Amino acid sequence: MKIAIIGAGFGSLAAAFDLSKIKGNQIEIFDTNEFAGGLATGFKEDNWNWSFEEHYHHAFDTDKALKQFLSELGLRDQLVYKRAKSSTLYNGKIHQIDSPLSLLKFKEISFLSRLRTGAVLAFLKILPNGVLLEKFRASKFLPLTMGQESWRVIWEPLFDSKFGRFKNEVNLSWFWARVNPRTAALGYFNGGFKRLADLIVKKLKDAEVKFSFSIKVEQVFKEGNRFTLFLVNRNGVRTSKQYDLVISTLASPVFSKIIDLPELKQEKLVGLGAMTMLLRLRKKLLKDGTYWLNINEKNWPFVAIVEHDNYISSSNYGGESLVYLGRYLETSDPSYQKTAEELLADYRPYLKKIDPQFDQNLIEAKVFKAPFAQPISFVNQSRFLPKFDTSIKNLYWASMQHIYPFDRGINHAIASGRKLAEHVRIKTS
Repeated sequence: MKIAIIGAGFGSLAAAFDLSKIKGNQIEIFDTNEFAGGLATGFKEDNWNWSFEEHYHHAFDTDKALKQFLSELGLRDQLVYKRAKSSTLYNGKIHQIDSPLSLLKFKEISFLSRLRTGAVLAFLKILPNGVLLEKFRASKFLPLTMGQESWRVIWEPLFDSKFGRFKNEVNLSWFWARVNPRTAALGYFNGGFKRLADLIVKKLKDAEVKFSFSIKVEQVFKEGNRFTLFLVNRNGVRTSKQYDLVISTLASPVFSKIIDLPELKQEKLVGLGAMTMLLRLRKKLLKDGTYWLNINEKNWPFVAIVEHDNYISSSNYGGESLVYLGRYLETSDPSYQKTAEELLADYRPYLKKIDPQFDQNLIEAKVFKAPFAQPISFVNQSRFLPKFDTSIKNLYWASMQHIYPFDRGINHAIASGRKLAEHVRIKTS
């Protein structure tokens, strides 16, 4: 069977890995990028030994699907874990809040509020199935249980910055999925996740899976039992190929541009784009060792600062300090259209509050954008979830919108891709 997979993220790679084991399958993977990896793809400067992701990535110790997949690939020993410090910027100060003890020491809220917050977080950590909470809005449940003070200081600024006009629509299951699987130790693949994707591509090529990078699928058309994919490369040259079965791993707004399907018009399948600025610096921005810094100040233009070299040694990157500035927003937002230079002008006053010597330390600023990177989890979202099957026979769909109540991540992409492969195997056997 000739199979086309649209998208070369980790879900696609995992699906191809399993489907390639079935005798007679001929698989081709298409992606508009030059490399595999999806949102976890990266790049490498000349003076670096390791590659670096365009958008921040790490694994948790609870990521069973990732660990199992790496074990099967013979790469498990290259996923290394270490503890990373997480903090919050509030009232001009950086406060470490990444454990029950550090929460108890956070004196910007009352002792009672700290106890209530810790109790609710502990409950969410032990609750095995967070989908049970989807009937509650997080913006209602958290103030009610943790207290208004905790909501106002710790959580509301993050919901404001991350979700904008959707702040009060996000359900509690999403919040559970951000708390429950998290571990103090974070995992990173030696050499970067781009290196992992490249190693998987090599193994898949050895299994005769074909890759077509820098190719855009403009349209998927079915006539009879065959699909035609209309393709265009970066030089504008158009071609077409035919397949027996097609798998799309695109988010619904992107997928809907290449085929007309009723399930892609579901109004609850909406999300935000990601806009990540990468700063290459001569010296550290966060000098207290914080890896992840939530921004809980009013009107700051980004929601998080992630200092990669407070987690992974800068010796892998020519001694440079590498910092992400994370932001989620609608692609219609004027800020999403701005260049790196324009955004840096917006961000500079805030960065200089953290490091007055920022300008002297800056080597380069880059900006990476993903039009769909944060699905919105509405109340009772499970009623509106897409299926692997589409309304067209032998056209299948698996994306970050399928992994609810989680929203993205290499582990969940791999788990979803392998479930899809098994589903396809059963349906076509």
